[in-house]
Amino acid sequence: MSARKMLQRFLLVQALAGTAIGLASWRWFGAAPWAALALGLGSVVLVRLAINMNNFVVSACFASPTPPEFRLGPAARLRLLAEEFKSSMLHTSWFMPRATACMRVHDTHQVPVLLVHGYGCNSGYWSYLIPRLDRARISHASVDLEPVLGDIDGYVPLVQQAVEELCRETGAARVALVAHSMGGLVVRAWMRVHGRARVARVVTLGSPHRGTGMAKFGRGPNVVQMRWSRGVASDWLQELGRAEDPATRALITSIYTHHDNIVSPQTSSHLPGARNIEFGGVGHVALGCNAGVLDTVMGELAALSPRSLPGASPPGLLLVDDDAFMRELLVDTVQGQGWRVLTAASGAEALALLAREPVAVIVSDHFMPALTGAELLEQVRQHYPRTFRILLSGSQGDSEIAAALANGAADRFHAKPWRSAALLAVLHEAFGLQRARAAV
Repeated sequence: MSARKMLQRFLLVQALAGTAIGLASWRWFGAAPWAALALGLGSVVLVRLAINMNNFVVSACFASPTPPEFRLGPAARLRLLAEEFKSSMLHTSWFMPRATACMRVHDTHQVPVLLVHGYGCNSGYWSYLIPRLDRARISHASVDLEPVLGDIDGYVPLVQQAVEELCRETGAARVALVAHSMGGLVVRAWMRVHGRARVARVVTLGSPHRGTGMAKFGRGPNVVQMRWSRGVASDWLQELGRAEDPATRALITSIYTHHDNIVSPQTSSHLPGARNIEFGGVGHVALGCNAGVLDTVMGELAALSPRSLPGASPPGLLLVDDDAFMRELLVDTVQGQGWRVLTAASGAEALALLAREPVAVIVSDHFMPALTGAELLEQVRQHYPRTFRILLSGSQGDSEIAAALANGAADRFHAKPWRSAALLAVLHEAFGLQRARAAV
């Protein structure tokens, strides 16, 4: 059975149950019609909430220790629970019961993306990421893994067919694969069979790379393959790991959350040899709609080299700051990302450099002598409108900064002091948006 049919039947059962409760309260207990309706609907919502919260309770039995920097206070914990419940309700009650696999091809030279969902889901899981891919004009396709309770290796031909079709339709030699939960294991199983020649990057979200204790409560061969018991991953997972060499692991970015309510222990998603990015305060389903997570995904995709002509130079990044130490820190932060990094010590120096060598993205400090960052970016907007412009400052309340953002002189503001991961995520997205802007 497909996930879509399964969820449609699940919704029908919920509707019948809610109707029965409402009718009973109206006919037998004399409730007003509006009260009976509210009771029926509320009963279904409460049951769904109880199921969702129970996942957090049960997953705590297998949980890995939460690092101090990711521990949550009461308010943050409530936000975590609310976001996960909202995500679960929207995905299972609206997006996925209506979804079918699709493909959209944009006339750009960016690496196309294949989206691979997880256990019990379908392509509707990507309802939040797909609009971002469209805005960045990144060609993409999704795949529905069926049957729901199948063998993970049995999904490999579906992925291979989707990859080949996406390459054929876009003219690309390689694709990036973004996968949630079990989908990350499916992609790794696909690479075990077909190699990495077609792979530009693999980004996994909350994938149980070393198993999950929650799998003991599921059904199907795929659940057995994902099991973790007493600190040991399933035989299938161990064999998958032994089949991978360092070059394969280096192609993978594993994004995961220390508050995952399905993958537990949460550090099971930490894949040795891969690029691992940690989050906190995000649940398992919410990984597909959380803004910070999606910013990071788009950053990973934006870092990929476009499908351009051989010999094309990498895109340019200009860093402007009158403080030499801050310029060095910025260079250290952005090095190794595949960009051509240039620096300038003043607004005038930046404009002189741009006159002979335009760049894709400019990051400028605001408080500089002679020409402030806002004034510099206004001139860049006038003369190089396709350049993506980021203002960097420790003063968020400055009126000139606010005006620059309001009138479009600056496309984005980022605060000092910066965190490397956050700044890189902003820059990766900026390069993707700049490519879309340049293509118009």
